[in-house]
Amino acid sequence: MKPRYTIPYKGLKEGTHEFEWHVGESFWAAHPEGGVKGGDATVRAVLERSGAMRLTIEIEGVVVVACDRCLEDCELPVNYRGRLAVKASEEEHPFEGDILWVHPREALIDVEQYIYESIVLSLPLQRVHPEDVHGRPLCNPAMLERFKIVTEEEFEDLTTK
Repeated sequence: MKPRYTIPYKGLKEGTHEFEWHVGESFWAAHPEGGVKGGDATVRAVLERSGAMRLTIEIEGVVVVACDRCLEDCELPVNYRGRLAVKASEEEHPFEGDILWVHPREALIDVEQYIYESIVLSLPLQRVHPEDVHGRPLCNPAMLERFKIVTEEEFEDLTTK
């Protein structure tokens, strides 16, 4: 059985080839280290093969993370688009950001790690619930109340002095 997030490029003719995968609970269970608790996203890959190979990856969906403000689960949107040059080499190369190295004897391009890193790095630094139509955070009010140390009037007094 071939790994899930791979492209069998060896047998592909020149031209454009499209692939699509679902990133769900099993994907996040295999990657527990990034702070993402779960999610649901669609990954579309387009491999352009014409002598050189170029790979475009688009990811769209949502992930579940802990809210930095109230610590409850929070859904955040994921919208990512990246392009990679795919190059073959007998030698091992470190990841260079826009070049994906494959060994010439490999028949598959494995993009699982690239998908994972692209999703995690596309998330905002501050991961919080969005605000409602009135500008109030959708965080757990009981948890926000626990963090309130001073009243708003006391805070204004402290900041104006």
